[in-house]
Amino acid sequence: MKLPAPLQGESRTRLLQGIALGAVATVTVGFIWGGWVTSERVRIMRAAAESSGRMSVLVPLCVAQFTAADGAIARFKTTSVYSKESLVSEVVKNVASTSMDYALATACVSAIDLELAKTATKS
Repeated sequence: MKLPAPLQGESRTRLLQGIALGAVATVTVGFIWGGWVTSERVRIMRAAAESSGRMSVLVPLCVAQFTAADGAIARFKTTSVYSKESLVSEVVKNVASTSMDYALATACVSAIDLELAKTATKS
């Protein structure tokens, strides 16, 4: 059986080189400009989205629980910036059956600061 001209001799080598170069170029362009991602990157993106969604639900609940506690706002105003997370973790142990962790405490402190700033401008 006779092979077609592009698959014979020097032409065959050039064809295979072109196929290999095209595959490398496709993969490179796909990852750089095409938005392709590796499975590890997908795992990181999924964890960030999950955390963001969880925070959007838990932070308002944390703020509500913290402001409802007796004397918590007064203690919050007198506490140093570096220990506000500890204060929030101490006052609010659980939010919607989720134990308080550092990320949630930090987000809650930011939300409490915003809430206090809003009430200060209203008065």
